[in-house]
Order: sequence, then C-alpha cells, then structure tokens
Amino acid sequence: MGPEVMGPEEIGSLLIRIALALLVFDGVWGSCRDVASRHGVAADAALLFKWQPKLVAFAGLALAAAGAVSILLGIFPRLGALALTVFFVPAAMIHFAKQMQATKLERQIMPAVRSDSAARDALAALTASAKLGNYTAGLKNLSLLGATLYLLVAGARPPMLIGFGADWQLHGLLLLL
Repeated sequence: MGPEVMGPEEIGSLLIRIALALLVFDGVWGSCRDVASRHGVAADAALLFKWQPKLVAFAGLALAAAGAVSILLGIFPRLGALALTVFFVPAAMIHFAKQMQATKLERQIMPAVRSDSAARDALAALTASAKLGNYTAGLKNLSLLGATLYLLVAGARPPMLIGFGADWQLHGLLLLL
C-alpha cells in the first residue's frame, strides 16, 4: 500500500498549524529578545495582573511557546491549541488595557504641551497610533481564537507525531514505530 495522499482538509489544517506557530514564535521572540522587551512585557502584564506580573508574563509566554511547538510538530496539537486559546484571551485584554492607558497618558501629558501646538498635535498623533495599534493587536489575538478553536474542536489532521484526531482516537507517526 502506498503513502496516503493529503486531502484539502489535511493541507488546510497543516497550513493553519504552520502559520499560527510561526506567528506565535515571532511574538514570543519579540517579547523575550532583550532586557527592554522583557521589562515591557512585564509592565504590560501588570496592567491586568497585579499579583506577580513578571511571573504571569513569562508563564504566558512559555504557555504560548509550548502551544506553538505542540501544534507545529503535531505533538498532542489539541492540547497545544488549548494552551494558545488560554493565552490569546488575556493577551487581547492586555492590548485593550494598553489602549485605555494611552488615553490616560495623553490626558496627563496634554497640560504640559497645551501652549505648543506642534507638540500637542504630535501627542495627539502618537496617542491615536498607540490606541489603534493596541486595538488591532487585541482584535488579532481574538481572531486567532478561530484557528485555535478549530484545531481544538476538529483536531489536527495528519501529518502529526502523536495526538487525538478528529475521531478522538490516537493518530500519528509515532504509533507506526
């Protein structure tokens, strides 16, 4: 018997897994690449998580990285999708909190630049950019729930190393050993 040919569902599932994992890896790398990034992530987490924000931030990043590895390699990808689902909800909430923080900061800074129209306009432009950027980043995280929920409910399709398929039975290349 020859090798199985991947159909459209298998190809689509694999493309979702690859794209989602690469996006998450890029975000985790950007959040951890240097000291300033790590401090920024902890400060952002503190907007939502008052207790141990640094611990919460890095636990969230570890959860995201583990979920991305899981779905990319096909090692219990449903669990990886669950991990990413759990990660994306508070990540979106942090972006929405940062959007509100930009408005508060603008109100604090505005009295200092009120007499300088160029500085006032620059502050308004910077605030608008921060609000829009964080709003769209929050929506991006919420929209990625569609991909994670698909993988969670429908199960990853082959190829995968090991995991529960659409029929909730164990599937994967490791079972062939």
